[in-house]
Amino acid sequence: MQTCKSKSLSVIATIFVLMFHGCNSNSTSSSQINGQSDPNAVSGEEIKQDVGNENVPRLSKFILGPGDDLEIMVYRSSDLTREVRISPSGNIMYPLAGDIRAAGLSIFELRDKLREGLSEYIVDPQVTVRILSIQSQKIIVLGEVKSPGFFLAETSMTALEAVSRAAGFTGDAKKKSVLLIRGGMQNPELRVLNLEKALEKGDLNENVMLKGGDIVYVPKTRIANAAAFFRYLSDIISPVVSVESVYYLGQRIESGTGGAGTTLR
Repeated sequence: MQTCKSKSLSVIATIFVLMFHGCNSNSTSSSQINGQSDPNAVSGEEIKQDVGNENVPRLSKFILGPGDDLEIMVYRSSDLTREVRISPSGNIMYPLAGDIRAAGLSIFELRDKLREGLSEYIVDPQVTVRILSIQSQKIIVLGEVKSPGFFLAETSMTALEAVSRAAGFTGDAKKKSVLLIRGGMQNPELRVLNLEKALEKGDLNENVMLKGGDIVYVPKTRIANAAAFFRYLSDIISPVVSVESVYYLGQRIESGTGGAGTTLR
């Protein structure tokens, strides 16, 4: 019964993501900073074709961060049910298991840590972890990187450091045309970063400091006009970016279901 319920809730979350995508695909506007455009370089059709060659982003896992609220339950041990908040230091306290590092983990990884800690006291503990609310600040890295996904927005993280967290560029990455999306998908500030120049010359004007909520997109095609490129790209990435907003809706990850390798498409 629990497995069926989890599948049903996952379907609901997926439908919500698709609805979000449909509502926003035709209404996105954008602004640019630092004059990073050449509107006469390519036609709209050429840009559309280039964006069509981009891969649909995939995320390896959803990660937890400070401020996120969780509910933890253990099958047949109702006295161990707890609502906990991840502390600013990134830890949670849980009976029997003690002080556990939670920030930076997926909920599957946290579940496994809890099982390990409880196994000294309970035979084969069946642990459930549910996200109640998401408060942590994250940076999203998508496109031509080896491990795209959500990353905690730590202080003093640069664009190149974010790419490094995503396991680096793929062989198809256009390092000269990395798109920084800031301020959300509705009315973002856009900037094209030349991270090849940043790598070769240490140019701090290109290797900018990131903020919570920033999206770094590494394309496989040259970006001649950031605003036009984003208009088409938003159709591709909106469902992925909105995953964090709906991921916790009724979601329950139980022992024996899912895993750290789950891919969100």
